[in-house]
Amino acid sequence: MAFEDIVRATRDEKLKQSDIDMLRAIESAASFAAFATARADWATYRQDLRSLPASFPSDMGEDDIPEMPLSPTEQATLNGD
Repeated sequence: MAFEDIVRATRDEKLKQSDIDMLRAIESAASFAAFATARADWATYRQDLRSLPASFPSDMGEDDIPEMPLSPTEQATLNGD
């Protein structure tokens, strides 16, 4: 399996999981502002995932490997929220 295929498979799995996580985050929002923020964060994350394969350089080397976007939940964990 080529590197690009592995990244795409990972991306597809993260998109599938984000369907569930996004709904949980939006449902648990305590206010409209929190709802709007969560919705925007998840929409941005999902767009970043969908854009990932298009971001592969044609002459990709080790230094050019794109980073896998972190979900809002993953980012909050890293930030200690």
